[in-house]
Amino acid sequence: MQELEGKTEDAIKSYSQVISKDPLQSGAYNRLMILYRKLKDHKKELAVIKQAIGAYEKDIKDDQQTWKKANRKSARLSLSLAKSMGLLNDKDLPVYEDPQILAWRKRQETVQKKIKTPPKPQKKKVVARTKK
Repeated sequence: MQELEGKTEDAIKSYSQVISKDPLQSGAYNRLMILYRKLKDHKKELAVIKQAIGAYEKDIKDDQQTWKKANRKSARLSLSLAKSMGLLNDKDLPVYEDPQILAWRKRQETVQKKIKTPPKPQKKKVVARTKK
């Protein structure tokens, strides 16, 4: 509602609160990214993207650790097998990524390019004047 009413700063605060209570709330991350994009605040948008990716990677890693503790013998065998098959990256995270994370990574690349490239100067409109 805050977005619809044009209360962008209030909406940003609300989405940030949602994320602090539920760090895996992709909808709130997406809306924050969009709001910062509309404000042309690429640095804050990039920070939100990194936060979202980090939260999801942490959740995956935590799930792996929990499973490993409960299934130590199977975990050793599974880890070796997964590595040999190329199913894990250097951080032992699955190579397959959720489509949402892939979308965030793509957006991250775009935003990083925008930050490195200075904005183009806007052309001035030429207004024809008539003599009176």
